[in-house]
Amino acid sequence: MSSDLFEQLARQQVPQVPPDFTHQLHRRLNSQLMLAHSVDFAIRVVPGASLHFLRAIGGLLALTVTGNWPEPPDEPRPPQRET
Repeated sequence: MSSDLFEQLARQQVPQVPPDFTHQLHRRLNSQLMLAHSVDFAIRVVPGASLHFLRAIGGLLALTVTGNWPEPPDEPRPPQRET
C-alpha cells in the first residue's frame, strides 16, 4: 500500500519555486529571530548584568562608608600554602 503512495508522489509535478521565495523567507525569519533574541536579551541578560553591577556598586559604597571590604559569600576557598 505504501508503494502505491510513493509511486503517486513520484508522478506528481512539482511547481517551480517563486523567484522571491528566499527573500520573503529570510525577511520573515530574520524579523522573528530578531524579536526572539531581543526578548531573550531583555529577560535574561539585562537583569543578570544589572545584579552584578549593583553588587559591585554596593561593595564600593560599603568600602567608602566603613573602610572595610565586605566579605564574599560563603564559598569554599582553596587552601593557602604557608611560605
